[in-house]
Amino acid sequence: MSQTTIWNIVQALSAFKAQRRRDANHEHALRELRRFPPHLLTDCQRELELAVPERRACDGTR
Repeated sequence: MSQTTIWNIVQALSAFKAQRRRDANHEHALRELRRFPPHLLTDCQRELELAVPERRACDGTR
């Protein structure tokens, strides 16, 4: 197996693990938000909706 092939496999695995960590962090954040009463969340819902696209624009995902 060539060095390039090995490097491509390592990069693919690294990207996969990073995506799983992001997904796990997202799920954890959602669980934490569910702990708050709904009437408190509605007060900050607009700010949350505005923050999500900004975060996605920064990390390059859409």
